[in-house]
Amino acid sequence: MIIKEITCKNCMTKSKLTDYVINPYTGCSHGCKYCYADFIKRFQNIPYEWGDFVYVKINCSELLEKELEKNKPGNIWLSSVCDPYLHLEAKYKLTRRILEIISKSKYKNKYSIEILTKSSLVRRDFDVLKNLNVELGCSINTLNEDYSRKIEPFASSPKERIKVLKDAKKHGIKVYGFISPVLPGITDLDELFKELAFCEYVWIEILNIKKSILDKFLPFIKDNYADKIIEFEYMINNYDDYCNKIEKHAKELSEKYCLKIKEVVRHDLK
Repeated sequence: MIIKEITCKNCMTKSKLTDYVINPYTGCSHGCKYCYADFIKRFQNIPYEWGDFVYVKINCSELLEKELEKNKPGNIWLSSVCDPYLHLEAKYKLTRRILEIISKSKYKNKYSIEILTKSSLVRRDFDVLKNLNVELGCSINTLNEDYSRKIEPFASSPKERIKVLKDAKKHGIKVYGFISPVLPGITDLDELFKELAFCEYVWIEILNIKKSILDKFLPFIKDNYADKIIEFEYMINNYDDYCNKIEKHAKELSEKYCLKIKEVVRHDLK
């Protein structure tokens, strides 16, 4: 893993996904086989393969206090193209420092915060999170440990992520589930809704099937889960129909488990 310390011009960045995003790191060490955040390499002239590097924005938190003052009120998402609790966060503590700065700022009430992670390291920061207007989510696409260990090899296990959310709720932190990505023949929506029924709500994101993603992900599926290929091919060739079926099933499960769905995300293939 190539680790490089860099400086950045902004900590808070305006986003089409929400009002602001904060990415303390560029790159990722979780090794998820379906990841599509590697598009960021095109904009930052990064010569390494996605998954082989992490850039650490060492001055990120130093820029934040002034940005909290000057920016308009809104939602801050940690993070859009990295996990804010990568393994390196244990050493650098950038995410924790960012949260501490917001919690101590006289402008903190201008902002709500949304955190999404696959790491149990977030438990370290419950003491700060419980004093913020924050919602904490964990991304989970299967409870099957064997599937998860191959598909997301260096992320915390699904059981650990579920426990993190339950522990966070005990600390008075609002929690949500992010069922993502839905993988044909692998993601069991029924069991996930059942396990996440204690959450405030869930997001559901269906696999992005753009060519750049499938070129990497399909060979992995063929090598490891050849029995799932027919289901993947159906999804790829009938994407809208597949998405409609997922939405219908999710609505039924929402009623069954009394668990609100915030949105079912399907991707524009153009």
